[in-house]
Amino acid sequence: MAEASSRPEGSRGLFWTAIVVVYAAIMLFPIFWMASMMVKPNDAMFARPTQWLFVPTLDHFSYVIEQGFHWALLTSFLLCTVSTALVVIIGTPAAYAFARFEMKGKDDLFLFILGSRMAPPVCLVIPFYLIYAKVGLLDSFLGLTLAYMTFNLSFYVWVLRSFCRDLPVELEEAAALEGWSKLQIFRRVVFPLLRNGIVATSVLCFIFAWNEFLFAFMLGGKAMTTLPVSIPKLITSQGVRWGEMAVVGMTALLPVLAVVFVLQRHIVRGLTLGAVKG
Repeated sequence: MAEASSRPEGSRGLFWTAIVVVYAAIMLFPIFWMASMMVKPNDAMFARPTQWLFVPTLDHFSYVIEQGFHWALLTSFLLCTVSTALVVIIGTPAAYAFARFEMKGKDDLFLFILGSRMAPPVCLVIPFYLIYAKVGLLDSFLGLTLAYMTFNLSFYVWVLRSFCRDLPVELEEAAALEGWSKLQIFRRVVFPLLRNGIVATSVLCFIFAWNEFLFAFMLGGKAMTTLPVSIPKLITSQGVRWGEMAVVGMTALLPVLAVVFVLQRHIVRGLTLGAVKG
């Protein structure tokens, strides 16, 4: 009887395993196709029928390096890293203050912060451009860093506030009875409990900044060219350089995958924080 009852469960497990494998294959096929385009010669790129066997080439990599796309990659990585770090430093205390402290007009201020995130980017980039032109921040690392920090800060505060509200206030009250100051409570009690939420939210901010195009295009220039702004250069009057675009696309994908892979444990815990309450 036990053997008979285990067979349906085993069949059900095989069925769902097959579903997951098929789903993963569908999701990963575009990445596989783009990886093959990286080393495909131009004459085999869109051959009919499709040529699965071909002699690999590194010409696409050579062109990308000659055109300086690696500098755009480095610029994007530094901008996203520094702006995300500033968002965490400024946004974490702000989110905690919104969640724990009572202040006059708190709801209105929080709604204003949330509204700045909901505004279309094209409505914000024009004032940014005019201000930056006056103060000399156009085409500068500081200018783009502040712009990235601005549109990510509101999102970070909005999301992390919900994490702060889910923390048990009894722990903070117990620490206060021990004579700890507000700063000590935040540093020794609140921050360790928020670590997973901070990592999950900051990774989302990093991805938003990594994919950002409009601000980088309008506020950057020759000195500060990010990877998303550089990609349209591969669309030339002679046609689209598909092999080089595949190289740049895979290059743009790798840093995000690396960040998510390294921090996946904290991301999963952060995204599920507060999902189950006792």
